[in-house]
Amino acid sequence: MEKKNLNENFIKKLKDTKTVVTHFGDDLDNRSSIYALEKWARENGILEEDETITVERVPAGKVKEGFINLDTGGHIGCREDEETIVIDGNPKEGIKSAIQALVERLNIQVPNQILEIADTMPTKISPFDTRSGLSLQKYTNIENVFEMAKEELLDKELTDEQLEKYGLMEAQKSQQKIVDEAVEKIKKYTKELSNGESVVISPEFIKAGSIIAYEMGINYFASIDAHKSGQGITFAINAKPGKVLPGNVREYGNKLVEQYKNQDGTSGVFVHPNNSMVVAGGPKNPDFKIDMSKEDMINKIDVLFKEYAREDLKKQIEQEDKMKNKLLNENIILDEKENQAKDLEKEVQGLNKKNIDKSIKM
Repeated sequence: MEKKNLNENFIKKLKDTKTVVTHFGDDLDNRSSIYALEKWARENGILEEDETITVERVPAGKVKEGFINLDTGGHIGCREDEETIVIDGNPKEGIKSAIQALVERLNIQVPNQILEIADTMPTKISPFDTRSGLSLQKYTNIENVFEMAKEELLDKELTDEQLEKYGLMEAQKSQQKIVDEAVEKIKKYTKELSNGESVVISPEFIKAGSIIAYEMGINYFASIDAHKSGQGITFAINAKPGKVLPGNVREYGNKLVEQYKNQDGTSGVFVHPNNSMVVAGGPKNPDFKIDMSKEDMINKIDVLFKEYAREDLKKQIEQEDKMKNKLLNENIILDEKENQAKDLEKEVQGLNKKNIDKSIKM
C-alpha cells in the first residue's frame, strides 16, 4: 500500500473501532503513543471532543486481529493488512520506539524529548537521581509529562519549584525510598562470579532493580517471582545496556520460547532480538507462567551464570597466555637483534683497530 492508502486504512480502522491495543502495564512509550494519537484524532475530526480511545490489553508479543496494535511489545517495526495494523519501534532502522513510528506514520506533533527517550534510558540519567523528570514521570499524568518534555526536563534534575509545579514533591520522596530499598536488596542477592563479574539473582521483584544494579557496576540482573495464581513462576534476566546475555543463557531462553510456543506462533517467553533480555510473564504478560518452582529456577540461573563465568575465565586465561607468549617471542626477537647489533659493533670496532694499526705502520 502507498502511504496515503496506509493512512486512509489507519483512519478508517480508528473511526470504526475507536480502540487501540497495547501491552499490559504502562511505560512512557505506550502512554505517549496513546495520548498523542487521541489528541491527533480529535484535532482531525476522527474523535469528537468528548470522546476517548478505548484501550485494550494483550500479553507482550501478542496481536489482536482486526484492531490497531500500538506498542504491543515483541514486534520489530510496523506491519498491516486490510484488517490488522501493528505499530512498533524498529531500532535496526533507527526507529527507537512506537511513538516515533506513529509520528512518522501520521506526522503527529510530539516534543522531541519524548521521541528521544520514550523507550530508552539516557546514559546521563542515573537511577540514583530521584529528582530527574524521567524517574518521576510515572507519578503524574501524561499531559504533564509532555509539558515537562517541551521544557526538556525529562533528563534533568527538577528544582523544588518544578516539583511543586508538577505535583511531584511527595513522588520524589517515594522514589528515594524505592531506590534505598532496592540497593539493600541488590546487595543481599548479588553473586560474585569467577571471571570477575557479578550477577543479581533475586527471588522477589525489586522495583527499579535492574537499572540500579547496572549503576552499581553489576552487568546482569535476574528476578524470579511466584506467579499471581500461586502456581508456577515468572522471571526476567537482563543484561546491562551495551552488553548481551551469555550465550548459554540465551540458548536456555530460546528453548523455553519453543517449549511454551502457542498455536499462533507466539510464545509466553520472549528473547529480545538484541540478546539483552529473556522474559517470561511479568507485568506485560501477567497471565503467563512457567511450570517450575522458584527454587529450581534460581538454581538453574545460578548454574548457567557459573558455567558462563568458568568458560569466560578460561578464555581470559588463554588470552593472557597468548599475550604472554607474544611478549616473550617479541622479547626473544629483541634480544637476538640486540646481540646481532653488539656483534656488528664488535666487528666494526675490530676493523677500525686494524685500519688504525695499518696507518701507524705506514
